[in-house]
Amino acid sequence: MALSFSETKDLLQDAIQATAGDSYIYIVDVYPDSVIYQLNDDYFKRSYAVTDGKVTLGDAVAVERQVSYVPLQAAGKMLAAVGNPGDEDYGYKWRVQIVEYGMGKDGRINWPAEPIRAAIPLYEGSRVFALNDSQHQDPKKANAFGKSVREIVGWLTNVSDNGNGLEGDLNILKAAKWLRDMLVDSFERGKTDLLGLSHDVIATSIDKMVAGKKVKEPVEIKSVEVDVVYDPTNNGKFLRMAAAMASEESGVRSQELNKKTEEEEMKVKLLAALQARRPDLFAKVDKDKLTEDELLNLLAASPSGSGQEGLDERIQAAVSKALEGKTSQGESAEAKEVKLLAAGMRLDRELSDSKLPEPVQSKLRKQFEGKVFEAETLQAAIKLEKETLDALNASGMVTGSGDVKVIRESGEKLQAACDKMLGVKVADSFSDVKPLESIRAAYVAMTGDTEVRGFIDDPAKLRRMQAAFDSTTFSYVLGNTLYRRLVQDYREISDYGLSRLISTKRNAKDFRPLQSVRIAYFGDIPDVNPQALDYADLGTLSDEKIEYTLNQKGGIITITRQMIINDDMSAIQKILNRLPRAARRTVAKRVWNLFINNATYKGDNKAVFHTDHGNLGSAAYAIASALAGETAMELQTEPGSNERLMLRPVTVAFPSQLFGIVSNVNTYQPQAVTVDNANAMFNFFKSEGIIECPFMTDATDWMMFADPNEVEIVEIAYLNGQETPEMFVADNPAVGQFFVGDKMQYKLRHEYEADIVDFRGAYKAVVAG
Repeated sequence: MALSFSETKDLLQDAIQATAGDSYIYIVDVYPDSVIYQLNDDYFKRSYAVTDGKVTLGDAVAVERQVSYVPLQAAGKMLAAVGNPGDEDYGYKWRVQIVEYGMGKDGRINWPAEPIRAAIPLYEGSRVFALNDSQHQDPKKANAFGKSVREIVGWLTNVSDNGNGLEGDLNILKAAKWLRDMLVDSFERGKTDLLGLSHDVIATSIDKMVAGKKVKEPVEIKSVEVDVVYDPTNNGKFLRMAAAMASEESGVRSQELNKKTEEEEMKVKLLAALQARRPDLFAKVDKDKLTEDELLNLLAASPSGSGQEGLDERIQAAVSKALEGKTSQGESAEAKEVKLLAAGMRLDRELSDSKLPEPVQSKLRKQFEGKVFEAETLQAAIKLEKETLDALNASGMVTGSGDVKVIRESGEKLQAACDKMLGVKVADSFSDVKPLESIRAAYVAMTGDTEVRGFIDDPAKLRRMQAAFDSTTFSYVLGNTLYRRLVQDYREISDYGLSRLISTKRNAKDFRPLQSVRIAYFGDIPDVNPQALDYADLGTLSDEKIEYTLNQKGGIITITRQMIINDDMSAIQKILNRLPRAARRTVAKRVWNLFINNATYKGDNKAVFHTDHGNLGSAAYAIASALAGETAMELQTEPGSNERLMLRPVTVAFPSQLFGIVSNVNTYQPQAVTVDNANAMFNFFKSEGIIECPFMTDATDWMMFADPNEVEIVEIAYLNGQETPEMFVADNPAVGQFFVGDKMQYKLRHEYEADIVDFRGAYKAVVAG
């Protein structure tokens, strides 16, 4: 049995998650033979096969995510009508594309998949409105006193994720028959882009820099309403009305016809004509395998009559001519005319969609006009012209065939060149882009301001700047590069041993207090004799509650006009080299200081290292004292049951002054005469578990820690799961410090907090001086 997209995705999620340990994986895209997923901050691709509900995975290959933003913001598409022409309810239910993931057309909002998927229950059953012009133009008028019930035209059901966004059924109220008639009429007459859908959400949001531009991005959607509009904000359009050409008896579902490509438009129209003339024959034939010639033969053998009223006028005329001259053998002149007409329509459509310059379109039109050709031949010619133009002027022109996408724009190339200049790794697709030579070269390339004056009075240069970039763009591009280098280096710098202390990472949604509860343990399970007595109640477990709130770290870094004029790359490189290290060290120090300063354990309001906790010693580091620390940790007991936890330390942390003795204890093994002479701590700690902690200033103290996977030790929470620091342009470069102080400022922000959630996995010796 074939699996649905959702079933396949769920199987892949479970299979890959089983290989990821405690890290959560997120499925990004699913293809017929491969899957793209995110693990922490990295992306991977794996091949897969599903047999009898079991998944076989190929090797994981690291990939870089490249997002292609399509102009579909808060708009939707009408996919197909549900039902059959002539039915009483026909046209009152439509399959619609409600929203698609990606950047909006106006460039102000980016719609990520995760919050939209999470909001599916809100979309299910949401009301659909038809507002008047003034309400669309001024949203305040629509919301001042709430929307009128007279403006409700329907509701949504069966909402699901189709991989590109959300789709569902639009159920039109009988009271809104005008809308049903408008949709059916526009589809039957070939005008499928007359109406669209726009969804209105209330959501918490964050500001992000995407492709050098500051945009808003929803984090959690709170409520949803949908409007029928004539001009969706991102050119959302209705596709052809597939169900108007297929009946239930035909076995051709509306969703299947909807998947027809634009190249098959002629065949779809011919199928519609056949259904109108011979519905009995239409129900018997294999629609997928019929060719255009075979359809013309079937139509020629059918009695003439009505049934073409809903067809495109040009196709209707061509079909009529073909039917008049069609013979049982060979191909008539009229049939050739139909093919020429179809080829001409394809030529018009492909050239219009190509966005090629008019002279190039004219050249291709002369090459293909008046000929019958394959779609692939035309697409190959268009692709060749685009590649030629790209090679000649590197203008960032629209490239590709089939689905038209804008890739490798000049702005993206400049971003890649700026990234390379400052040592940021770029995607393989930009391997041919040469790095900019200097910070001044980057500024001039993006602004045209060769004298670094902050403004341009040369009309020729001014026109260029307005057509491409300005000083604001330069600030954002440089900000993107600085941020990418910050994140890149932050991940590569040592974490100062934090990974050996942190048991849990949390995603904090806001700055309200976070609670972590440590549950007690059960004692032994008692014997039971169900024939004599009921099962005994095991009792209620006690708990200890740890509460903490997020802490905010941040500051401003400055790039001055003087640094740009002087091409002071060394100063910028020093900023880039030192900033990630400072951010990583700040997080590490925040966690280590909890133990170094012996913070209060909030579960019982006693110090973490306390005689009552059985984890405090006083002897200098040596074989005997190290063994005593190991034994103390093994003697820790479960809260509630008092059974031994039998924890084993896997990390020893110490100041630099103790490096010699700690290393010697771990590697010293005398030639023992008796058992007592042997070193019980010989090779006890692996090399990665010997941590020389730079934050420990007392020359004699030392600590041991258990495996954080066996016992909770430290919990750390990041706002919105943002583990790496963020960087933003501090103000508008056109009016802010760049204007009044000849400097660009970037704000660094890192929001997180950590706390100790259990003392049993830690031991410390506080040695008297």
